[in-house]
Amino acid sequence: MSTEAENRILFPLGLSPMAALLLLVLFMLLGSGIGNGLAFLLGRGMGLSLTEVIQNFGRESPLAERNFLRWANLFSHLFTFTVPAILVAILLHRRRWVQFLKIDKLPSLSILSAGIFFLLGVFVFSQFAYWLNQQIPLPSWASEMESSAGRLVQGLLVMEGPWELGFTLLIVAVLPALGEELVFRGILQQELEKASGRPVVAIWIGAFIFSAFHLQFAGLLPRFLLGAGLGYLFYWTRSLWAPVMAHFVVNGIQVAGQYYRRQSLPEASLQEVNWPAIAIAALLVTGLSHYLYLHHKNSGRPPVS
Repeated sequence: MSTEAENRILFPLGLSPMAALLLLVLFMLLGSGIGNGLAFLLGRGMGLSLTEVIQNFGRESPLAERNFLRWANLFSHLFTFTVPAILVAILLHRRRWVQFLKIDKLPSLSILSAGIFFLLGVFVFSQFAYWLNQQIPLPSWASEMESSAGRLVQGLLVMEGPWELGFTLLIVAVLPALGEELVFRGILQQELEKASGRPVVAIWIGAFIFSAFHLQFAGLLPRFLLGAGLGYLFYWTRSLWAPVMAHFVVNGIQVAGQYYRRQSLPEASLQEVNWPAIAIAALLVTGLSHYLYLHHKNSGRPPVS
């Protein structure tokens, strides 16, 4: 079969990478509107206004408002990330959409475990990037956005029982791990790789877009490093389940830790860097990077250059 015929099978619509990404953005915008509409209807049914709840939301908000915002976040994640990514993959690749998104095969337990500990090491190392990020003064409008986002997170992480813990894990760990990885690694990174022909370029551009999309300026650098770590995991394993599981574990540990501490999170600041922890994390990341790279190389893929 000729290359042109193979491309027609793999990419039925024949869209360029940039056109595919524009289609993804369009679907994400439409999905966001649907998610917000569902949240509005739910609020009407509960006698709550989404705008008013967000404006006054915090650690002291009652259970009804906490769960209302959790449902709103569920609708938002589902229709802004997960559903658009799957629809775009189906439109572009028809019956091969599962293979395109690399969700058809689960990596071995050793590779999954290495990927999880690799990203945990990146997370610890990224605390140095967070400290650097804090040294950059923010304009007043950005500081207000950070304060508002922090207040929302503080309120959502108030969990008074196992049911709230489970709901919060779904909203903060499960859905973001699946939906964001489908969008940023499953589609964005692969289309950027196809457009540039350079996997490492696709990884770092995708990581920057991943970080910038969250609109949290105080966390721009650490989230950039985490995005790069997730991107390398996807490239090294060629399975979306590796970054999905690692993403879930990093987010889930933070939620579970907050629940079992049963106390308010500290304010978003980092006055000192824990250099021993940073050094250990750097060694862990280096060792596991080499292990995952060798797995990637031995699987027949060309090495990242």
